[in-house]
Amino acid sequence: MYHQAETTPTGRQPQRPRTHRTRYALRGWLALQLVLAALVLTAAPAQARPDRSPCVRRDLPVTLTPGPAIRYRLAGWLCQPRHPANTVQLLVAGLTYTHRYWTGPGHRTDQVAAALAAGNAVYMIDRIGTGASDRPPADQVTVATEATVTHQAVHALRNGTLGRYTHVAGVGHSYGSVVWMAEAATHHDIDALILTGLLHDIDLDAMTRFTTDLHPAADDPAFAHTTTPAGYLTTRPGSRGTYFLDPDTAVPGAAGWDETTKTTATTGELTFTPEQEFAYSRAITVPVLLVVGTHDALFCGAALQCSRPADICQRERGAFPASTALTAITVAATGHSINLHTSATPTHTLINTWLDRTTHGPAPASCSPRPLTNTSQ
Repeated sequence: MYHQAETTPTGRQPQRPRTHRTRYALRGWLALQLVLAALVLTAAPAQARPDRSPCVRRDLPVTLTPGPAIRYRLAGWLCQPRHPANTVQLLVAGLTYTHRYWTGPGHRTDQVAAALAAGNAVYMIDRIGTGASDRPPADQVTVATEATVTHQAVHALRNGTLGRYTHVAGVGHSYGSVVWMAEAATHHDIDALILTGLLHDIDLDAMTRFTTDLHPAADDPAFAHTTTPAGYLTTRPGSRGTYFLDPDTAVPGAAGWDETTKTTATTGELTFTPEQEFAYSRAITVPVLLVVGTHDALFCGAALQCSRPADICQRERGAFPASTALTAITVAATGHSINLHTSATPTHTLINTWLDRTTHGPAPASCSPRPLTNTSQ
């Protein structure tokens, strides 16, 4: 069962849970809060399917900083619906995931197909340093430089390089949602944000265990036949399911698929701090949709309630400007990597419904915990 709530900006600051205060005392571990999962995406091109137009490989030359700088290759796949689209969803996956998170291991986990069926175009990327994209020095791949790279992709979707779309929606999962907050706060060039698998307060113990399970990618059997630069990390074999999946509701074979398609993270990405996260989110002015699984091991628990949209509204309202339209959807019995669960298909419907309402009219602005549509699982 799915629930959704929206909140009108009131400026009221919710009470912060204790976990939030504890987190501020932990700058030492450099933004462990944000090393969430965002599912696995490999470097292989997305497969064309009979129910949608093919996805075409369209890479971009990008720089990590504005102005003259070293150019790197950003791997991307542009997917077009059957009819011309005015809206494009730019999909950014999370830590240790490539673009394949968005298609998943089967048809019911395919968020790209759902977006195309809703009439939107899609551009999905391997974040710089992952999958088929180039790997700069690890300390240079940070949330700030990744936001700069993502901004260049947005520009290419508007200026004719990849298209001339009227509406660009940023869609992120986990650390990819962090990158989107940084991009939106810095460049103010998108029309809506869909942030999945991310909240400002974390389960400190779970996040600590997760970062402990990161090790040099050069030592991992999955990368034995590749050259991995120093400072590139990945999850230890067999550890991902604990953090990313609800074993009772993950799609069959999800754990194995997640392990075989994992990619790398960098030491630079772990330098992100809670202060930066709040600085970014408090500068966002476009409508925001938050989507969280109620069994997300990194953000939900006894002290961090996620069971109702109202819980998410209360936790997150003060992290965004009072003028920002904020909507929350909670996905029952679903873990951190939402797209790898049996609830994925109806979740995609909710996301596309919200985006359609937001781009074709005023942003939702009520705080009633009602579903956007019939969402029986």
